[in-house]
Amino acid sequence: MKMKVLAWMFLLSFLSNTFSQSGNDKLRLSRRANTDKPAIYLDYVCQDKKTIHLRMYNNTPWVISVRSDKLYYYTNKTAKLINGKEFSAMPNDREISLQFRVEKYALPWENVEVPKLAQPDSGSLNWIASQDSVLFSVPVKYLRNDLQVLVRFNYEWEMTEQGSFDTEPEHRVSFRGLALSNLRQLTCEK
Repeated sequence: MKMKVLAWMFLLSFLSNTFSQSGNDKLRLSRRANTDKPAIYLDYVCQDKKTIHLRMYNNTPWVISVRSDKLYYYTNKTAKLINGKEFSAMPNDREISLQFRVEKYALPWENVEVPKLAQPDSGSLNWIASQDSVLFSVPVKYLRNDLQVLVRFNYEWEMTEQGSFDTEPEHRVSFRGLALSNLRQLTCEK
């Protein structure tokens, strides 16, 4: 009798976890503005001989922070955080100097030379509004088939009362050079 009760308890526990997970997945998906796209992603825009232009999308209902080389971007657009603070959101109509990293995108045993980036000692925290995007560029040489560009970001709720972010967990989004071979390359209009 006790075995039957334990078996039923296990089955009910399993089923409730299964159904609650699918419900959470639906809730999570419904929070994205475009459910066909990831929450945060990078997308190809265009390129010229030396530069590839990418757009970073915030497809969530939350504001996200990124680091940029420029101290301040003035826009008429504001980003109101869940803590009630309000900041200028980064512009989506002009290129910004977003900080990024370049990492290997190859099998572990493949010998890949990763270009060294000259990262500035300083940078500033900037905000991408909910369901908005920013345009930035990277040199073509950073998007070979065996490399990827990564941008770190934080969600607004991760900000401490002092206005800083912990480094854990690290959120990052990438664009792989390999993806360029599958795209129709567009020349940027001047």
